[in-house]
Amino acid sequence: MSEEIPLDTPIRKLVALEYDRFKIRNFDLKLNESVSIIILLYPVNPDHAVECRTIVMDGADYEAWGTDDAYVINFIKNKLLE
Repeated sequence: MSEEIPLDTPIRKLVALEYDRFKIRNFDLKLNESVSIIILLYPVNPDHAVECRTIVMDGADYEAWGTDDAYVINFIKNKLLE
């Protein structure tokens, strides 16, 4: 997936960085176990650096994924808000 995905609520960091969209860059799938998703977070202010994060989906979350890719997008958005 190479398109930028808008966040429902921008993320504000302690250093006053705010991110308003992300892109799924890559993932590492372990069948029947988990998926590690590498995302790029894009700042509202284009002068700030893009941040790279890895989010892991496993257990019940991984099982709930099924074939619904929208589930993955919502999972990422929820993890970013934690």
